[in-house]
Amino acid sequence: MPKIFTEQQVENFHSQGFLVAGSVLSLSEVDYYRGRLESFESKYPNDVRKLKSKSHLLCPWVEEIARNENVLDVYEDLIGPNILCYSMAFRTKNPDGKTFAGWHQDGAANPIKPILVIGVLALADCTVAHGCLKVIPGSHKATALAHMDTGNPDSILSRGQYITDGFDESKAVDLELKAGEISLFNASVIHSSPVNSTDERRLVLLVEMMPTHTEIRAHRDSAMLVRGVDEYHHVNFDPSPKVEFGPEELAAWRNATKETGKNVFAGSPLTPSDVYGGQPAK
Repeated sequence: MPKIFTEQQVENFHSQGFLVAGSVLSLSEVDYYRGRLESFESKYPNDVRKLKSKSHLLCPWVEEIARNENVLDVYEDLIGPNILCYSMAFRTKNPDGKTFAGWHQDGAANPIKPILVIGVLALADCTVAHGCLKVIPGSHKATALAHMDTGNPDSILSRGQYITDGFDESKAVDLELKAGEISLFNASVIHSSPVNSTDERRLVLLVEMMPTHTEIRAHRDSAMLVRGVDEYHHVNFDPSPKVEFGPEELAAWRNATKETGKNVFAGSPLTPSDVYGGQPAK
């Protein structure tokens, strides 16, 4: 029996490819983690982009979120008790009316099978006006659509990619969230997020989890075991950070993201960005 959801909700997630789970962090926890994020941004302004991939290797407080019992209970209902954290990726949008994510499927860029579940955890209210996630229900069941990489600096995506094949955008569902709430979607679902048209920052953390039996069918990658046991050993284990942004933590992050970049940028005309082992943009 599921711990959090009804059996019908679990069935709906697998058939529709998404689910709004509700609150997993208290408002005091939201304030604490938002404060830690803003403190990091203040102390390391030139390194904020590093939080866009595997930030749980850089900051113990991010790993705390990845191991939060309320968070993991939500994932266990959907993927079972043996859980790997693939990445904890901050996706902030300033109130500049520029930053966006075009329609895409994460599963098209990284061959993780059979499932990678991505949670959108809000550290502030995330409405349509803030640029919340939009999804196309059921689109994870079809073959991945063709994408084009642009490298657009206004895109929040690693390759600035967008879908070039046709699909019915009128079916899109907006996943609005209150602070502390999480929505979840299958990485193969077609999704996007528009620009932030408010005068507030959009603050969300992508919590990317997968069951231990999942395989990455290309370059061997890494993940952190956050619940249960791993009897499959399909990935290298990511180490826990001891301090925030220490030299050992930075070295572990560089090693892990470089390997992830070999999957994320496979087949792309673009070279890996600095978030994935490449050179910073000039």
